[in-house]
Amino acid sequence: MPFSETERKRRHKALVEMMKKNELSALILIGDTNVGPSVMGDLRYYTDLFVIFYRQVVVIFPDSEPVLFAFSEISRQAAQKRSSVRDCRFTEDLIGETVKLLKERGVIKGRVGVNFDMLPISWFKILKSELPEVDWVDNHAQIMEIRFKRSQEEMDILRKGSRLGDGGFESAINIIKPGVTEFEIASAIEHYARKNGAESHFTLIGSGRFALEDKNALPLPYSPSQRKIEKGDSVLMEITPRYEGYWTQLVRTVNVGEPNKDLEKIKNVCEGATKEALKYLKPKKTVKDIVLAMESYVKDCGYILRPPLGHICGIDLVEARISWQNEMEFETGMAVIIHPTVFTPDGKTSFFWGETYLVTNEGYERLNQATDDLLTI
Repeated sequence: MPFSETERKRRHKALVEMMKKNELSALILIGDTNVGPSVMGDLRYYTDLFVIFYRQVVVIFPDSEPVLFAFSEISRQAAQKRSSVRDCRFTEDLIGETVKLLKERGVIKGRVGVNFDMLPISWFKILKSELPEVDWVDNHAQIMEIRFKRSQEEMDILRKGSRLGDGGFESAINIIKPGVTEFEIASAIEHYARKNGAESHFTLIGSGRFALEDKNALPLPYSPSQRKIEKGDSVLMEITPRYEGYWTQLVRTVNVGEPNKDLEKIKNVCEGATKEALKYLKPKKTVKDIVLAMESYVKDCGYILRPPLGHICGIDLVEARISWQNEMEFETGMAVIIHPTVFTPDGKTSFFWGETYLVTNEGYERLNQATDDLLTI
C-alpha cells in the first residue's frame, strides 16, 4: 500500500489523541465497499486497506494494540499483509467478536466511539444488550477534522490519481465516433485507469444532441448504457478514478462530427463560473465563498446555478458538498472538485463541466491538465 510507516503512525497518533480528548475507552471503525459520502472512509483512512468484500471492523484502543476483523479469510490475509494493523482476524460474526474483544480489554463501561451512519441497527442492539453500561458516542465529525488535515504523502497520491483521469479522457476521445456505445467509451476510460494503477473507477456518461430549447436532449451523466453515439451528439463524461484510496474527478464533454454552438455557449458560462470560484479557493476562505462567487457570475450571464456544484474529495468521493450551506474553511491539502451546473433561464436545460484542484498554502494547484476546449471529434 502507498503510505509510509511514518504516515500510518501519524494517523494512529491523531486518532488516539482524539480518543483521549473525548475520554473514549475504545473506537470502533466500520468499512464497506461502496462509493459514498464521508462516513464510508474512516476505516480506510486508519488501516490504509481497500475493503473488497462486505464489511470490516477495526477496534482501536488508546493504550493497546488495535484489532481488525475481516469477514473472509482472503480479506484477512490481505489485511495482514497490506494494512497498518498487525492483529488481523477472520470471523463470520463481526459484531460478536467485537463485543468479545471489548470485554477482554475491560471495556464494559465508559464511552466508546462509533459512527452511527455506518453502524447497523441490528449491531447496535447487540452492543446495547451485551454492554449496557457503555455510552456509545458518535465521533465521525472529529475524525473528519483529522482526515481534512492532509499530509504531503496524501497530496502526492492525489496528484498521481488525477493523471489517470486525464489519460482516461484521452482514451475516450480516441474511440468516440458514430456507432460506438456508451459502454465502449466507459471501457476505454477505465481500461486506461486500471492499466495505470487505479484500484477502482466511477464512470458516468450522458449522450445525445444538445439544444438549449430541448430539456431531454443531453441528460446529466448516469451509468453507461448500450446507446450508440450518433453524428451530431455530444458525449458528457464524469471520469472518476480511485488511486491508492483517493478519488479525483474530471468532467468533460465532446461533440461528435460537428460543433454545437448552444453547448459552447453554456459551457463558457460554466468555465467562467469556475474561474470566479478559484479567486476564493485558498486557506481561510469558505466553501460558501466560492459558491456565492459562482452564483453571482452565472446570474450576471442570465443563467441559473443549481447543484451539483462539486465536492471535496479524498478517501470518499464526497467528503463535503460544495453548497450554499457549507461554511467550512478550506485547508491546505484539500482536494476540491469544482463542476458548476448551469441551467438555462427557464430552468429546463442544464450542463456542467469541471476538474479537481488542490488547496495550497498560497491558493490552489490545478490537478487535472485535460484541455479546457470543447472538442469536436
